[in-house]
Amino acid sequence: MADSGHSTATLRLKVGDLAIAHPLTVPNAPVPATAVLPALQRLVNEVVGAAEAGREISCRKGCGACCRQLVPISRTEGEALLALVEAMPKARRKAVRARFAAAEAAIARAGLAERGRRSDRELSIAYFALRVPCPFLEEESCSIHADRPLVCREYLVTSAAELCAGPEQDGVTPVPVPKLSLAARRLQDEQDDWFPLAMLMAWNRKRPASGKRRPGTEWVQRFLAALGRGV
Repeated sequence: MADSGHSTATLRLKVGDLAIAHPLTVPNAPVPATAVLPALQRLVNEVVGAAEAGREISCRKGCGACCRQLVPISRTEGEALLALVEAMPKARRKAVRARFAAAEAAIARAGLAERGRRSDRELSIAYFALRVPCPFLEEESCSIHADRPLVCREYLVTSAAELCAGPEQDGVTPVPVPKLSLAARRLQDEQDDWFPLAMLMAWNRKRPASGKRRPGTEWVQRFLAALGRGV
């Protein structure tokens, strides 16, 4: 279904044991990848909702342990979050940027600014040990909840909330959610490109040149192609 500016189609996906039927609306005109991110966020929300159905979720507002984990984000999400910060009122923007600077300094002091030869698991444990809060964390709650990264949406647990603060997450039982966020990493870049959310401003200083503009339907096709390859 299409109007003068947008196209809508119902995606029917078989993701793991989940069968999802979800309408996706995107612009017809060539747009940057960030323009289709809200549609992908809604798709991930739909998948997560199906995965958590019938389960008792422990996550609650005010429990910010997971907001001290390494949060891998894609280039597209990084560009969207930069725009979000720039649109904030001056005082709030200054405060958020200060938190990013503090997080970046702590990560650099620990020698974790570069991945090196560490496995993702080793890097994640070392990062979590720093207890560096996400710069968007305020009063132990996400201050950008509606715009939070895809991987944050995919992380829910059914185990006791206090276990999430353990150094190696012993006893934590995540809900098995298909990781659509992995496909988003290849939306613009063919290589599996990601960086920690807390290093957003550092990434911005050496970010790639502005990406291509494509019709929204083409961006969705690229996302689905990556998803079909099992990334």
